[in-house]
Amino acid sequence: MTTPTRTAPTSPQCTAPFLAALIGAVVVPVVAAAALASSKAADERQASHPGLRLLLEEPLSFPPLTIDELDRLWTVWDEDARRRAEALDRDGRRQMAFERYGWIARDDSAEPLPLGYVAEAGKLYPNCLSCHGGRVAGRVIPGLANGFQDLMTLVEDLAALRALERGGDPETARRAATFGFPLNFTRGLTNATQFSILLGAMRDEHLDLRMTGPAQEFVHNDVDAPAWWQYARKERIYWDGMAPKTPRTLMQFTMAPGLSGERIRSWEPEFETIEAYIEQLEAPAYPFPVDDELAQQGRRVFESTCSECHGTYGESREYPSRVVPWEIVRTDPLRLDAISEESKRRYNRSWFSGYGEHPVRLGSTGYLAPPLDGVWATGPYFHNGSSPTLWHVLHPDQRPAVWRRTDDGGEEGFDQERVGPSIEVRERMPPGRAGAELRAWYDGALPGHSNRGHRFADPFSEAERRALLEYLKTL
Repeated sequence: MTTPTRTAPTSPQCTAPFLAALIGAVVVPVVAAAALASSKAADERQASHPGLRLLLEEPLSFPPLTIDELDRLWTVWDEDARRRAEALDRDGRRQMAFERYGWIARDDSAEPLPLGYVAEAGKLYPNCLSCHGGRVAGRVIPGLANGFQDLMTLVEDLAALRALERGGDPETARRAATFGFPLNFTRGLTNATQFSILLGAMRDEHLDLRMTGPAQEFVHNDVDAPAWWQYARKERIYWDGMAPKTPRTLMQFTMAPGLSGERIRSWEPEFETIEAYIEQLEAPAYPFPVDDELAQQGRRVFESTCSECHGTYGESREYPSRVVPWEIVRTDPLRLDAISEESKRRYNRSWFSGYGEHPVRLGSTGYLAPPLDGVWATGPYFHNGSSPTLWHVLHPDQRPAVWRRTDDGGEEGFDQERVGPSIEVRERMPPGRAGAELRAWYDGALPGHSNRGHRFADPFSEAERRALLEYLKTL
């Protein structure tokens, strides 16, 4: 296979400062009401789980910024945004910050704070919910990918603020904020695969820091965060199914340079509880009307075709955990080649794998076909977020190469016809955009951003695609 790559040699030593600063029809009333009631009961059970309490209350990371800095970030925004922010009070400015950085407001705090951050002693500590806490159709759902987050903008603004307050040049600091190591190319996605490689390269097998670790090349690529409620059905995790399901596997992003290996290892009991929380999460029910008759037609289409890879649902639930060879699925291959064999071996020698007891698989031959529970909520689709809606998944020739979300996660912005976020489509990237404005657009021309492949709906008639789309709402 020929793989497009974009690599950037990055020294772990020079990148450490950035990481220290970084580290979320026909209505069938009875069926719909029953599904939503069951979903509400599941929400109540999940909300009381001690694993969620840990994520909401315990600082299990290194703080990238203070609350005071959060309230001053507006001073380095563009002129128009600064003028609007200056006329607001603290809460109004924070709302602007939430919109700029793609944060979701916590509903359990006395002041506006972002979900996925724990406040302690005036500092903000990020955790898993910063990427795995999302909003769709007017509902905030722990475990759903945050499809709005823009880490690059946050880190650039933070670097500019600190430079300004030291008497330096904010724009120079903004350009140098990540030392050539991009956190994301597109809003709502992250370069998470390479984060873990970089963080691991700076530590020995016991997680103790070795800041003079070897420089290496990185294959930067945007990936979407899988929904947590899929975790229980999987045998292995990550987009290529390479990693075992263990609490330690979930801990890789705690490796901020400001923390000792001993401190990180001490959090294993907490992550055992967090994994137990993830294991019991249930998919959210589709909150809009469903045409039950059409959905039953779609179920027959699904079970005769899609279930071979994605499993079955309802009373006969089965999930094959099948890794589909790239030669068959043919979605963008860059993620498969993004983790070197040496990086995997380094992981397998480390504390994370139990020094080889729970190794990651060497070699990546294809992508894990995920379970589709709650698939209606998880757009955009594919590992790189390249297909904005389920309708586009089923209509490969209609997938846009350049598009951006126009919803804010609210109910009115959810596209019920195509099942996914509402979007704006362009033939090419809008000119003159940079920074946050540029990252708001999905650019299919970037390495790793192809929307090709997964053409399994090609043989279906349009009627079969409509029926299948309706069935997918019910999973």
